[in-house]
Amino acid sequence: MQWNSLLNPASSPFVALRRDMERHLGRDVESTFAGMSVVEHEDRWTVAVDVPGLAEGDVNITVQDGLLVIDGERQLPVPENARAVFNDRSAGKFRRSLRLREGVDVNSIDASLQLGVLTLTLQKTAEAGAKKIAIRSGQ
Repeated sequence: MQWNSLLNPASSPFVALRRDMERHLGRDVESTFAGMSVVEHEDRWTVAVDVPGLAEGDVNITVQDGLLVIDGERQLPVPENARAVFNDRSAGKFRRSLRLREGVDVNSIDASLQLGVLTLTLQKTAEAGAKKIAIRSGQ
């Protein structure tokens, strides 16, 4: 069986060009591995980050000065006395960050990792909820 390196998107010069362009624009070029979504609920936000193949010890989560940072590293080691002949799996360091809105209770952030998805639950503070404004009569 022949392994075709053209099937490896990382080896494409167009992928490298796009990464360079994204980097110059200040965009997060390492996000293809750790895809992320944010969903707002009435009482909380849920952040989901795809981290296939990683365990709890491979991911770090910090909050400082209103910035939530999720980073880590995925390694794909090749055993001794062996050589990789084809690989299109993502590996390396990743870093995702979110500027937190006012109204997030940073002391109650919960994180869980299941089936390759890191899920963060960010509770809203009481001040962050919607407030009903009563209308008075003009009389």
